[in-house]
Amino acid sequence: MGASSLALASAAKAGGLPLLETQRCAYGASPADLPSPMVAAKEVANLLTVPVHINGQGPYRFVVDTGADRTVLAAEVAVELGLVHGARVLLNGVVQSRIADTVSIRHLAFGSSASGNFSVPTIPRSLLDADGYLGLDFLDGHRVTFDFKGGLLQVSDSRPKFSADWTRPSEARIHTFGSSGHLRSLDCRVDGVSTAAFVDSGAEVSAANAPLLAALSRRNPSFGVVGDMELIDITGGQIQGKVAMVKQIRLPGLAFDDCPLVIANFQVFKAWGLTRSPALLLGMNVLRQFSRVSIDYRLKELRFDLASSSAGNAFRDSTA
Repeated sequence: MGASSLALASAAKAGGLPLLETQRCAYGASPADLPSPMVAAKEVANLLTVPVHINGQGPYRFVVDTGADRTVLAAEVAVELGLVHGARVLLNGVVQSRIADTVSIRHLAFGSSASGNFSVPTIPRSLLDADGYLGLDFLDGHRVTFDFKGGLLQVSDSRPKFSADWTRPSEARIHTFGSSGHLRSLDCRVDGVSTAAFVDSGAEVSAANAPLLAALSRRNPSFGVVGDMELIDITGGQIQGKVAMVKQIRLPGLAFDDCPLVIANFQVFKAWGLTRSPALLLGMNVLRQFSRVSIDYRLKELRFDLASSSAGNAFRDSTA
């Protein structure tokens, strides 16, 4: 997949679970609490960004998109820098694919990392609401830390192996698997349904695929759709999603109650190879419930820091 950003919503609360930190979903427990239609790709201003230098110029404001395979640049930045155009490519978004121009970049630097001599697709800034998006083609092998308490976003080297097993008392550590940055947890259950879950920092709301909806309906005959929502991705694609409420999303050491999920045939699930079995995309409204969230692509782990956040009291999962 090329560019992910959607504005998908999401999640958190629970009660009485041993060794679990629980929380209520950010948008509450009724469809009335969900964002209005078409709000989708317009909430990028709420996302943390990282300063990026291109060919020694900048800094430019880039969103870190952990659900997108390719880095994307605003067309206006490409013109400003006089970048050389290359071949046109098919860019896959969450909702649709579109033909996009590419430009050549000699050197791109962000955080402690740098890469050179590559091409990136371009999209109008009006769709991105940013100067660009950093995708998994650059994030893979690094560690991304969203410090919501401090309002900071950091892309750095992966943790050294000797410190990988150390966990703060307030941290929940979740092991994942996958390649090329497609990290997912198989230790997720949605209302008791075993589900593959992954984090998409370019999405505002949480989303589920059709197999998860079908599995939930089989498990609970009274389960059903409670509303509709129209969404837009950064390619300009639009899709009508169905909104369903789930009682609980459970991960190792964490549980979220009363969660609205947007369900549709999003292309992001196809890009991740998750179209035939239940799958869940965790968007930024889940991540913002914590003071800090990190994704270590080399160590293949997620860490959620509960200290001084809306997630409640400090907690450690003794099974991590």
